Amino acid sequence: MDPPEEDFESEYELSKYTGSGDYDDFDQPYSTSNVNSNRNGHYRNQRKIVLSGADNHLDEAELEGLVMANNATSSRVGSKSKTAAPLYLHYTRQLRQKLTPVIAILSLAWTPQYRSTTCVALLFIVFLSSVILTSNEENAWHKSLLSHTSSKPKFVYKNTKYDPFASLNSNQRHYILKSIYGFWGFFDGGADDRPKEPYMTVENAGNPFLDLTESKFPEESWQADAVYANHFQDAGAKLVVRAKEAIFATYHGYGLKNVQATGEGDDNATWELEDVDKRLQERINMFIVNQQVDLGSIASAEALDDFAPSWREKGGWTTSRSWDGLKRRLLHALMTNSPFNVVVTGSWQSMGYGGNHGHQSMAAAMEQMLGPLFEKLNVHLVVRAIGLPPLTGLSSQDENELMMGGRSTLIHSLGWSSIYGSDVDMVVWDDYNLEENGKSDETSKALFDLFARQALLAGDTSLPFLWGGDFDVLRNLHQNADVDVGQLGNAMAGVEETASQSAASGLEWAAQYLKCSSKTKRYCDGDAYKFDSHCWVDHGGNAPPTPQLDQIPVLPTAVGWRMHQIKGYTLSYNILAALDDAIDLWAEKTIFEGHPLADENWHMGDYITNVQDKVKALTESNAPHCFQLEEQMKLPKRLCKNRMKGRTEHTPRANPIQTSLRSVLSNNDVSVESDALWEGYLSDEAIIPSGEVNPIEIANLGKDPSNAKQRRLLRKRWLRQSLVRRADNNLSGRALLSNVKRSITKRKAAGEVKNQLQRRLDNIEPGDGWKVLHTFPGDKCDGSISSSGCGTLKSSECLLEGHQGSRGGVWGTESTGWLVMKAPGVESGFAALNLEVESTLPDSFVLEYAIENGETRTMSTLNKDQFVENLQIPVPGMSLLTVFDDEKKSNVDLVVSVRVKGCNDDCKFGVTHLYWA
Repeated sequence: MDPPEEDFESEYELSKYTGSGDYDDFDQPYSTSNVNSNRNGHYRNQRKIVLSGADNHLDEAELEGLVMANNATSSRVGSKSKTAAPLYLHYTRQLRQKLTPVIAILSLAWTPQYRSTTCVALLFIVFLSSVILTSNEENAWHKSLLSHTSSKPKFVYKNTKYDPFASLNSNQRHYILKSIYGFWGFFDGGADDRPKEPYMTVENAGNPFLDLTESKFPEESWQADAVYANHFQDAGAKLVVRAKEAIFATYHGYGLKNVQATGEGDDNATWELEDVDKRLQERINMFIVNQQVDLGSIASAEALDDFAPSWREKGGWTTSRSWDGLKRRLLHALMTNSPFNVVVTGSWQSMGYGGNHGHQSMAAAMEQMLGPLFEKLNVHLVVRAIGLPPLTGLSSQDENELMMGGRSTLIHSLGWSSIYGSDVDMVVWDDYNLEENGKSDETSKALFDLFARQALLAGDTSLPFLWGGDFDVLRNLHQNADVDVGQLGNAMAGVEETASQSAASGLEWAAQYLKCSSKTKRYCDGDAYKFDSHCWVDHGGNAPPTPQLDQIPVLPTAVGWRMHQIKGYTLSYNILAALDDAIDLWAEKTIFEGHPLADENWHMGDYITNVQDKVKALTESNAPHCFQLEEQMKLPKRLCKNRMKGRTEHTPRANPIQTSLRSVLSNNDVSVESDALWEGYLSDEAIIPSGEVNPIEIANLGKDPSNAKQRRLLRKRWLRQSLVRRADNNLSGRALLSNVKRSITKRKAAGEVKNQLQRRLDNIEPGDGWKVLHTFPGDKCDGSISSSGCGTLKSSECLLEGHQGSRGGVWGTESTGWLVMKAPGVESGFAALNLEVESTLPDSFVLEYAIENGETRTMSTLNKDQFVENLQIPVPGMSLLTVFDDEKKSNVDLVVSVRVKGCNDDCKFGVTHLYWA
């Protein structure tokens, strides 16, 4: 198609004047026709004036001359014929016409007079362009220069990914979720026909483990009801799978596309699923636990890495025998409706301190995810996060030592069965070396070995599965004592990398800035992206009495909430996988053998006794690490084979009323000096932003509220059994029957024993004025989410922090006299105190302690030099004084008394722990 006729006419008219002369920038002479030589000469003269700077004004004639000069072309047009010029010349000439004014202006701008101003303008344009083009990218270097900097940066949540439910109402959304994932609708239709008298009791079982034989289950019991049990197994298996899919969806979305509402009704919606098989494989790869580790042939951590090189980035590793042991524990809890107790412990970093809320820790993430699920299965999940806040006032050397791992848990390990609890089914230990990528030194190995043995010996009717710790220690315990062990991964292999800031907003909320490339690592490591906290949310109610911080202060080496969450979800997924296998085993066995499930598949009595006997029989040749503590820290070797107990004012702790140091004091009126708790309304923002995947919602999808009556009936039955078990536990202490009778006798004779001891210690009178300092009031901090408000003091600058850690103790001075403590049931002749002193000791300082064992009394006096010599500092933050060490004295009740002298009231002296074994 020919271009318009007028274009060729105008082009021809121009050719009459321009001819075919060539030019080179502004310095080449122009060749023009005679007709225009005078005219072009005028323009050249004017142009020289402009270039020389003699004239700073560009008039219309000068601009026209520059335009015409720059329109000169070396190509001759040729004929006036409209068809003679090629088509491409038409577009070329048009483009040249459009650009000539721009070229003219640029030519003027580059004159000597304006050149410096032009350079500045060009630099500004380049800078502005870089700001615009890199506003959301990882190379947005200008942000650090232009943005407001603060010591407490705040991450602004962004979401640009596809929201499948954006156009749906809440009922339609709920309908789709139930259609995809299923929902819990199970209830006991025969609840009214179940036995009215409790049968899951120590008396009926004939043992403290609640290991009922098949004949002990009433015919009307749900365990013997094939219809109930089969439906329960089916509903339970679907519930577990739903929860596993929910955890995966947290990092990879719902797996939906083309979601549309087709009407206003609840079920008026259509959708498509993404590749289901692909998502299943990705989920398995992300969270899989390698259960094929053979510790008989894999003898070192290096060999483990060769065999399973990616276990840290996936679900972790365990052995097939240990996995069977975990299934057995879960089946025991299902068959007896007993609580399933988990302890999570480690350094302050692993407990979530230093920038996170309590509910953002690994333990809390696991409890929030699994608690409601276990309740549906009639099992009460108890999660205790037992760990202390960071120490202050340490030297850099002490801080570095604590970073080496294994040190943080010793202060509670020496009282394991009391402080962590004697009813633990699973322990998660996370006190690894932070500087050497988890590698342990010899001291760390020895301390973990002590921790692990005390965990295994802590209970008479429970035996924990050990997650985490030093590989060599775990292998020794597994091979020589049949202990169930494993190490947790973090599932990071299945997390999509954050390639840039703009790419982050397209990821799921939980995955943003969790895994970064080398280019974006500074974002993943930045406090604004790692932490998300707030100390107060104003809802117009009562204002807190103390001004609140904006955010929880961030400490160096603290771990961000996203890493805590994925570790908690990885642990949850492992438990769910074991629960899935346990239910499958239950169904597989009973489909042929009938109900109830055969004893050999779930009884725990012989299983526990076997392991504990072998732990006590370990020797220095096959398991040396714990025994090395005698040389390293002067801890007797027999502590590696005997259960240790303790009392403390540190929080959190199991059974806080029974395990407080005050519970064993003979002193009267020992008050807790602490600020009162805030009793106002505490409101937190939603943990999961609107529109993001909520795995807890998915896992707990249920029918309409019309089935609440059946659920309440099931709940009442479960509560009835739970209360009976709790009563039995109070009588037995989850101990052997012989211990039950002994403990009852002791409690009945407690008053007589107290009087006898007071008569024997007639010259040691409990003093007055001792106070509990540096702790929280109320004895409510047990490490669970339900007690997260136990530390909300009115004086707190961050009421919503939610942590429960405190380092309390019983404090006094010379004027408060003797502090008298009882240590009942000393079995291996050992007792020690953990002490604190808040002032410099004068040379006149004297510490006295007395030991009464019911038959004899010994009094010891230590001057300042002797006190310092006898006081052991096994790890930073501990000051251990052994007050009784006599292996020949067993099964005695001790009374330990201590006081200070020689410094008036200048010496503030505290006892934080009493240990005995």
